[in-house]
Amino acid sequence: MTPRVFTTGIGIFLCVSAAFAGPAEAPLLFTNSVTTSGNTNVFVVGSIPQLGNWDPTRAVKLSTNGNVWGANVWGANIGIREGTSYEYKFIRRAGCATCYSNGANATWEPDPNRAGASPAGPPEPYNGKSVFYYSSWSSVSILYSNTTAGWTFKPMTAIGPGRGGSEQIWRVDGLNKAGDPSMLFVFTDNLGNWDNPDGVPNRNYDTPLDACAVQDGQVYNYWPPATVSTNRVVLVSANASFNPTNGLANRSLRIYLPRGYTQNTTKRYPVLYMHDGQNIFIAQYAGCCGCWYADTNANDLIRFGKMRETIIVGVDNSSDRFCEYDPAGCTYSQCSTSHGSQYASWIVDKVRPYINANYRTLTDAENTGVLGSSLGGLISAYIGWQYSNTFGKIGCISSSFWVCDPISAPATKRPIRIYLDSGNKDTSSSTGDSATDSLLDTVRERDKLIQNGYVFNMDLDHTIGYGHWHAEQWWNVRTPRCFTFLYPSSDEPNTVLDAVAPMQIINFQAAGDSNIVTWTSYRMRTYTVQGSTNESFSSSMNWSNVFTTAPEPRFWDYPSMGVSNDFHFLRIRQNTVPNWPN
Repeated sequence: MTPRVFTTGIGIFLCVSAAFAGPAEAPLLFTNSVTTSGNTNVFVVGSIPQLGNWDPTRAVKLSTNGNVWGANVWGANIGIREGTSYEYKFIRRAGCATCYSNGANATWEPDPNRAGASPAGPPEPYNGKSVFYYSSWSSVSILYSNTTAGWTFKPMTAIGPGRGGSEQIWRVDGLNKAGDPSMLFVFTDNLGNWDNPDGVPNRNYDTPLDACAVQDGQVYNYWPPATVSTNRVVLVSANASFNPTNGLANRSLRIYLPRGYTQNTTKRYPVLYMHDGQNIFIAQYAGCCGCWYADTNANDLIRFGKMRETIIVGVDNSSDRFCEYDPAGCTYSQCSTSHGSQYASWIVDKVRPYINANYRTLTDAENTGVLGSSLGGLISAYIGWQYSNTFGKIGCISSSFWVCDPISAPATKRPIRIYLDSGNKDTSSSTGDSATDSLLDTVRERDKLIQNGYVFNMDLDHTIGYGHWHAEQWWNVRTPRCFTFLYPSSDEPNTVLDAVAPMQIINFQAAGDSNIVTWTSYRMRTYTVQGSTNESFSSSMNWSNVFTTAPEPRFWDYPSMGVSNDFHFLRIRQNTVPNWPN
């Protein structure tokens, strides 16, 4: 018997759905077969941001790997948004550290440009972006960065009461294109008054989200509570709960809790562990050498929906910093005996359990990262690589890879997302290949990861801060790129879109014993296909779970599955997002 398929917007047959802005990245292999000599390297540069926007100083350096690509072949896998057409060329130039900032030394392929395109992804399931705005204004319009017509006004519609009876919720749909990586906007009451973030003139809201709620200057990918606590940094003094028991010195922790932590009691958060805790938060700055402003950077990224709400744990250093941040097996001139393995095991066995026991954390490796700079970047690489079952994200900023090589290259790559960077100067006045913030050492680590199968823009990012030297002021500048790569909001669902695009079963095909049902699936959401053998429809039907999906890896897709025709009725349930605000 052919099943009957029922769908409703919010009922039991097909729950409404959610998604995050942005099509998936497609890994594309770029190779160039060319014989080089000396320290000449091959790069690819092209017409899109992932290929440097034709800027040779931002070109992607390729790597040799004769076992994979063949002799005299330079290559790299680069993630490019699905459905993107581009032009590109290969260029050659010397590989000295000071050469990277000199685009004039590049030898370009002759014309014409090469052309390519990433494979098309599934079509967008909804029309453009949607914004919801909580305001007491009696009339609202949005001014947004229309990608086809320039800055454009569009009136918003009041759809219902907001907080306290004095607000309304305003809505606008169809802005730009679903999946656009950024949209700028501000609000006006059409009487000359404007809502800019922080009230700063000419500053715009800027978000990648396809659907968002804006309340009190903050952008959300979920419906915010009426009152949202501000972010804060908590100082936890050394205590027996996490003090080392392996000979290391006791020290404090500084814990950044993101906005809404107080009210969103059902939410659990990813965690980032950072070294040199005295120097990373301006709210708790107690260091000697400048501040990263990691809390300020996280605030700004989170408020626009660019970074996940994340707990950041600053682990103070000690007087034994040189040896604690010296990985096992390394030889550092200012350390007679490495204590890196003891430091790593203390983080894993004492600090992390304390944080997980006392704060609402997501405890799996995919939601746990480690980040540091200089020697802190070196020990971060070591900890993440040695404990990849615990840490799924590594951030290495201006890392001291000249000390040793903490990343090995096994036959099978490890499931880690890795960010690498450096400046190109050691100090404000330094010059020459020997004073370039370990630039070439960082490139060497990058090349090993490429040879091991890592893909730019997907599980590997690398950048050079030209004019940046080895100092906190520049780590502050580059931290936002690191944060948004390691903890992008695309790693979590967007439940605001539930009100915009209540998805339906989009196709049913009778196919003999196993009929096929197709529906819309959204990133990080799971779905359960259910069937009933009842002969007629009623409110008390018996439903059996047929299949539950894994979390959707794509931003949107249209999965299909076969269902036995023993079932006379079918429905698909979008499951509740675990560890998420109600």
